[in-house]
Amino acid sequence: MRICSFFSTATELLYALGSGRSVVGRSERCDFPRSAARKPIVVRSRIASDRLSSRGIHEAVEALRRKGEHHYQIDVALLKRLRPDLVVTQELCNVCAASHPEVLEALRELPESPRTVSVSAGRFNELFTSIETLGQATGRERQARLLCERLRREADRVHRRAQAARSKPRVWCAEWLDPLMAAGHWVPELVAMAGGIDGLGRAGEDSARIAWEDVVRYDPEMIIVMPCSFSIARTLRERALLTRRPGWSSLSAVQAGRVFAVEGAFFHRPGPRLIQGLRLMAALFHPDRFSAPHPTRARDLLKHTSV
Repeated sequence: MRICSFFSTATELLYALGSGRSVVGRSERCDFPRSAARKPIVVRSRIASDRLSSRGIHEAVEALRRKGEHHYQIDVALLKRLRPDLVVTQELCNVCAASHPEVLEALRELPESPRTVSVSAGRFNELFTSIETLGQATGRERQARLLCERLRREADRVHRRAQAARSKPRVWCAEWLDPLMAAGHWVPELVAMAGGIDGLGRAGEDSARIAWEDVVRYDPEMIIVMPCSFSIARTLRERALLTRRPGWSSLSAVQAGRVFAVEGAFFHRPGPRLIQGLRLMAALFHPDRFSAPHPTRARDLLKHTSV
């Protein structure tokens, strides 16, 4: 089987199921595991996000949206040479990955249309549905079942230990910094499972823009800074977008020194590493019950300006 994966979560899932060798093409965002980065790139973003600020990325996305243009470019010529039997796409977010319509548009140009599978997890439990769907599509049903069982056990173990904590901090997961956004989809569920309360996020819905005044009124006791697709180093470079806001130093989270920048890939890709993100959250919320996270996964935003 020859597989082209058009978004990062699917690539991680395919490798976790043991189908990595069958992947012959990927999107430029498919960078995990490392061996995936050696595969040919079929899908590239039209936005040079590495060279833009948070506000610049947002404005570039909005400009394309107003024009009705796609955010990604699909290399149809390369796709023809790769001759995939299976193309894996998604229908959840056309900012993080090529949209389903533009994928179908590109596939219509191929001499033989490959089978297309769409996996889109908007809630935590839908992670397991995605695994089962890819297991069926690749003939790895047994591997999918075993992977689901293992991930559920690990998640349940973290959940049980976190729920035994005496208190649950008010949490704000800052999913974007300019404009400000609160987390959606599965992230508020992770917060609850890790023993926290997300009063600004909306489980199962898109990430929502919020006003700084909303944050001040909420007065979070813990802030997890997780701009979508950002590394910790990238997040820390833009920390002033938070720290220079009026009333920042008066927030309970800042007063208590509980503001952390985290590696976004553990939270924004609903694949196997989401369980590691859950464990990371639980360790930040309840350091008395969990071992401290590795500094490559979470850094104190109030103390560090670089990594």
